Amino acid sequence: MNARNWIRHQFARLWAQLTFQYGMAAVACGLAIWMQYEYRLQGSWVFLALPAIGIVLLSLNILMIVNQFARSLPKWDPVRRLLINLEFSASLLVRCFVYGSLLWYANGILDGQRPVYRAAIIDSEGWKQGAGLPIPYSWVTLRYRDDPDHPKKVLITWWEQQKLWGAQPVSITMKQGLFGIPSVTAIEQDWGWYGGEILKLAPTATMIMQLKLYFDLTHDRWQEGIEAGKRYLERNSSDWMTAMVAGELLVQASRYIDSLPFLEHGVKQHPIYTNMQEYGHALNWAGQSPRAAEVLKASIPLDPNNWEAYYHLGYVYGDMGQYEEAIRYFEESLKRRPGSLEINMMIAKHRQDIAWRDGQKQNKVKKVSVPNPG
Repeated sequence: MNARNWIRHQFARLWAQLTFQYGMAAVACGLAIWMQYEYRLQGSWVFLALPAIGIVLLSLNILMIVNQFARSLPKWDPVRRLLINLEFSASLLVRCFVYGSLLWYANGILDGQRPVYRAAIIDSEGWKQGAGLPIPYSWVTLRYRDDPDHPKKVLITWWEQQKLWGAQPVSITMKQGLFGIPSVTAIEQDWGWYGGEILKLAPTATMIMQLKLYFDLTHDRWQEGIEAGKRYLERNSSDWMTAMVAGELLVQASRYIDSLPFLEHGVKQHPIYTNMQEYGHALNWAGQSPRAAEVLKASIPLDPNNWEAYYHLGYVYGDMGQYEEAIRYFEESLKRRPGSLEINMMIAKHRQDIAWRDGQKQNKVKKVSVPNPG
């Protein structure tokens, strides 16, 4: 092998190794930054750490290149040993950043609880170039309405930044975290606040009422959303779809009693099978099982071959303790949905309930029939 080919071969090997190491470090840090944006931690220390991570990455890139060319030095050489130690320290810091980001991401994504929504105002915003990072990052200072004396800094995504500005009312979506570490998942315009301000000037703006209704009910502002829904339906009573959507949102939040007026309004305006099923389901969960049975029975002629109505009636009568009726409706559902494991289990369960109930009655009879020794 001549000198030119040898140099070319060595350079190819060096370049492949550098590319692999740099690529792995860049991908790992890019993934870590993405995880930081998905579940954003609050606090000033995050913004002190990010530039340091950028400097470490830049140093690591330089050290990887220098260390490759220093391989010709003896292993005992102080310069080579220093470069190896520096590269190891830098890579250790990068690993800490990546593993820490992974832990925070797991803290957010493994939390199965409903998110928490907090109203805030963007107190200030800034733009900061992170040294060594491939992309800049932006942050905002939030002043929460329920805790205005303790503002918090938080990262803001590029998409959010295009829509938001300083001193703007916003709604913050937060996850409490599996490990109890709160994180921000979204920052958006507070349409509930904007809608309220617009309605002060234009009280009859039904479109604004509708937007406010949807926003409030999807951000846990139940009373405001319910009031907005009532005002909207007073002015646009024929809109059964909005009434049903409002009711369904309340059902999803387990606010069954609050959902009933909206679902009832939707059923009266448009008594179709699916609307009546939703209404009957909510009635049963609200503790009004007899009325739920009436509504569900009335829905059967609208779609007689659908297994769902009989299935729901089985649960309704089971909740009322009428196990024979529950079995009858479950069997009707099973005819239309043969092989359902759940329905077969419910039939077996209610047969056991009947046996236990009858056994209790017999025991009471025996106790009454036994003569008193005195």
